[in-house]
Order: sequence, then C-alpha cells, then structure tokens
Amino acid sequence: MAANNVAYLDWPARSPDLNPIENLWGILAREVYKENKQYDSVDELKTAITRAWENIKLETLQNLILSMPTRCQAVIDARGYATKY
Repeated sequence: MAANNVAYLDWPARSPDLNPIENLWGILAREVYKENKQYDSVDELKTAITRAWENIKLETLQNLILSMPTRCQAVIDARGYATKY
C-alpha cells in the first residue's frame, strides 16, 4: 500500500467492534423483523427495509459515529478481542 501512497489503518483482525455499520445493520434488522414479522414477497421485504432505513434518526447515526473513540479504546484495551460493542 505504501508504494502507491495509500494511507491505511493497521486494523486488528478481530475487530468488527470498530465498525459502527454492524450496529446499524442490527438496528435495521430489528425494525424490519420486529414482532417476528415475516414477508410474503421480496417486494414486501424491500419496502419494509426502505421504510425502516428512512425512519432511522439522525441522532442514532451521530451517536454511532461519536462512539468511535470509545470503541477504539475498548479494542485497544481488549488487545483486539471482543468488546461490548
């Protein structure tokens, strides 16, 4: 990477905790499938996903981003192993 002048992070191998999108997918899935909802068609599921995505509050996204320093420190403290995130 350095040969191509591309900056990169030395990311721990076991670090999904550092990726707030994982939490966002969880939020989305819980909304789409709340109360054990099942869908009869792909179109119905797509509509539910779109609706759930549109209803995610900006505050939720901001909180996920603002949690990054704490997430990073937690991974450092856990030496790359799982954290509460």
